[in-house]
Amino acid sequence: MEAVMKELASNRELTQALVNKARTGDKEALTKLYSVFREKIYRYVFFKCGNHADAEDITNEVFLRMIQSIANFRWKGIGFSSWLFKIASNLVIDYYRNKSRSNTESIKEKDYIGETNWEQISEFLDNRDLFHAIYRDTDDLTDLQKEVVNLRFIADLSLKETAEAMSKNVNSIKAIQHAAIKKLKEKVQENEKRNKLQKLIR
Repeated sequence: MEAVMKELASNRELTQALVNKARTGDKEALTKLYSVFREKIYRYVFFKCGNHADAEDITNEVFLRMIQSIANFRWKGIGFSSWLFKIASNLVIDYYRNKSRSNTESIKEKDYIGETNWEQISEFLDNRDLFHAIYRDTDDLTDLQKEVVNLRFIADLSLKETAEAMSKNVNSIKAIQHAAIKKLKEKVQENEKRNKLQKLIR
């Protein structure tokens, strides 16, 4: 079953056939779409809000919206996964707006990352060096760079899907990704040098 889900996630034609069935109200097709995209959506949302419970709630709402709106989905200019991640992105924005209102604070777009629990996320992502760099030095990346890294490496979208989700062209996404990865690699190298120096001092 897992192999089938991976094939669906990577095969646009199979996904398209599944979506077309789901648009008619086919419950089995809707269930398969949930199985294919649930983990990707959850990772994306969790990276944004840093809280398991909130990420679960938002992820569930994404798929509720999917079920409610999929009959109106059309294969014009944007793929299904990009459409789904746009729903997720909008719900994350709503989440922080509501959170801000409850705290009687104003919200800015740059604050959508929120008060993220980096230690929890680091554990969730298996302590990979690249993502360690993001968590320690996330302020070094621009908002666009953070979003590209999130969609490409957390949500595992393709360049085309990321471009569609962000309403940009593929070349722009490539340039933003290149700049972000360069910064992150530099941070990893800096941290390695710092650790070596600390060992020498000891």
